[in-house]
Amino acid sequence: MIKTFKSTDTTQISPHFNVSEFRCKCGKNHDTKLDNELISKLEKLFTALNCSKIIVNSGYRCEAHDKNVGGNGSGQHTKGTAADVVCYDIKGRVISSKIVCCAAQDIGFCGIANIDHTYTATHLDNRMSLKWYGDETKTTAYSVTDDFYKHWGLSKADVYGVQKSSKKITLIIDGKTYEGTITEK
Repeated sequence: MIKTFKSTDTTQISPHFNVSEFRCKCGKNHDTKLDNELISKLEKLFTALNCSKIIVNSGYRCEAHDKNVGGNGSGQHTKGTAADVVCYDIKGRVISSKIVCCAAQDIGFCGIANIDHTYTATHLDNRMSLKWYGDETKTTAYSVTDDFYKHWGLSKADVYGVQKSSKKITLIIDGKTYEGTITEK
């Protein structure tokens, strides 16, 4: 559900986000549209990546501002369903947008893209149309993949820091003892 907030609103809309973070950056005093589902998914991303913070570089955009920054004036930002973000880990380091793209895919964002050549900023949206998995350093015209894990060459362990479990084993074969470790995938 899309809600509309006044330009001066400072409501804490979730544990980690305030409506003021999503205001249009054009400098004019107009309302901000914001999708509840977008906020819910951003909170899930925060938890999944164990973030210390997520900075919203661009949330809602009025039509004029969207055009000024290279959009078409009617994109996901103008609907209140998109945010360009930078995620930080628990030690305050930027989390690569490659990792953010993979986690966002798992959470169910339908529009996801790396935004810059340094792999720090990520576009996330809650579009209702076809999925768009992009890399804006290459193109905005089409998806670059249908699976960010394959595209970036990452695994769930790379994204979530999951350690493969291992077990120590002892085998006795023909009276001889062998000890080793088995790593589970």
